[in-house]
Amino acid sequence: MDESLELKLLRLKKLKQMMSQRPVESKEKSGELDFSKALEIVQKHLVDRGDEVLEVALRDYPEITKKIVVAIAKKILEGSLSGEIPGGALLKLFESLGLRVRLETSIKFYKDGEYRLLSDILKKDEL
Repeated sequence: MDESLELKLLRLKKLKQMMSQRPVESKEKSGELDFSKALEIVQKHLVDRGDEVLEVALRDYPEITKKIVVAIAKKILEGSLSGEIPGGALLKLFESLGLRVRLETSIKFYKDGEYRLLSDILKKDEL
């Protein structure tokens, strides 16, 4: 009888160990992706001014942008989205979702051997 009790005890321990490992595996298989890993994945694919667009979007709309970044990272990992993501495409995505991401832009004009901001030139009426 002692041997059968020991066997049952060993089986119960093994079952308990398997049950404790199961939720971790199911979380990994279900595609759960935390924001920091998703951000790394997306940033590797950004080109042009994509990093700047993402930075401004995170500053202006942090919660929704985090969800968008995770969704983009999932698509990259699935293979649905491959290649580079230009800043213009990312900006258009945010605009299509109703998020107005405003980037700081400037126009420079080359005159007399130096670059000047067009806004400064127009203020002085030197054009």
